[in-house]
Amino acid sequence: MKFNLKNSILFSTLSIFLIACGGDEQTQEKAPEFVVDAAIADLTYQTAYLVDYKDGEMIKLDSTKIVGGKFSFKGKMDLPEVRYINFNDGKERIVLFVENDSIHISGSLTDVSAIKITGSSSNDIFNDFKQNLKTHDDKLNEIIDRYYAAEEAGKNEELEKIDAEYYAAEDVKLKFVEDFVKMNKSSVVAPFIGLRFLAGAYELGKLDSLAKMFEKDAAESVYTKLINERVAILKSTQEGVPAPEFSQNDADGNPIALSSFIGKYVLIAFWASWCGPCRAENPNVVAAFKKYNSKGFEVFGVSLDDNKEKWLEAIEKDGLTWKQVSDLKGWGNAVAKQYGVQGIPHSILVDKEGVIVAKNLRGEDLHKKLAEVLK
Repeated sequence: MKFNLKNSILFSTLSIFLIACGGDEQTQEKAPEFVVDAAIADLTYQTAYLVDYKDGEMIKLDSTKIVGGKFSFKGKMDLPEVRYINFNDGKERIVLFVENDSIHISGSLTDVSAIKITGSSSNDIFNDFKQNLKTHDDKLNEIIDRYYAAEEAGKNEELEKIDAEYYAAEDVKLKFVEDFVKMNKSSVVAPFIGLRFLAGAYELGKLDSLAKMFEKDAAESVYTKLINERVAILKSTQEGVPAPEFSQNDADGNPIALSSFIGKYVLIAFWASWCGPCRAENPNVVAAFKKYNSKGFEVFGVSLDDNKEKWLEAIEKDGLTWKQVSDLKGWGNAVAKQYGVQGIPHSILVDKEGVIVAKNLRGEDLHKKLAEVLK
């Protein structure tokens, strides 16, 4: 049974002056702004931070003192965006949509999932989504518990049935997410959900249609922009197009370019020492390399490691004798971002002319494809 759990923005200030008839007085109408007021029980921290999550990093946008469990933030937004509220050590985190409105946060830090966020339409929509999503996640977790219980009890005849039940429930969850996005396509919440839950799973055609579906503010949001960026990446890395050129350093600091493999079939293998499924697939890639290397097959490893020692240890232990590169930035690896990698292991097979011919070949499928192209 294959369970994955196993395995910003300044608003241009608008000043409107209303001149009273025959009078000298003028009144300045305030531009829209957001005010986030929080009153949270069990809050012993001294400082709260308003944070944005960008390119894999948490970026502090503002900070404020906490007095008696209360704090507030003020500012202006062009469009609603997701922000996070972190505290001193950054462990507990509140997720909310910030838009030009009065937003109220209440609850207890002992149960972050139960904290209430009210006062903005975007958060109302987001809260509705989260509540319904939890129902689906609870169902999936219950099925997983039954699966492991049956496995432990040796009831192997039940596993296939529970397995099918899990994937049926997973399909129902996906349908719920898709329907919710369609019903709220003019809200910025919709492309955020689409980016978070659908972009990684959708193929090019469906993702392109998703990006074109959004209306009004949603169409202008940063999340739709990010979905369109992924569409562009998928177009540049689909089968039948030249693989985007890149160069990265090996462990000794020597740059190795993809173009150096022209004239041979090369498997660009994205992996990491900490990735269990990657390490499990490595013996299969090693076997394919040994069998087809003399016929013009090469492997070009791109590691998403951030620890050089562990990277090199894994190369040695798994017997990976082909060329390996990494910028040691983990998920921030420049080549992985260039190729839109959202999960590993991830592989791309490139032919002798540098054209992509297949993606994510694993196990026997890799051997079959190599036997076909390297006759």
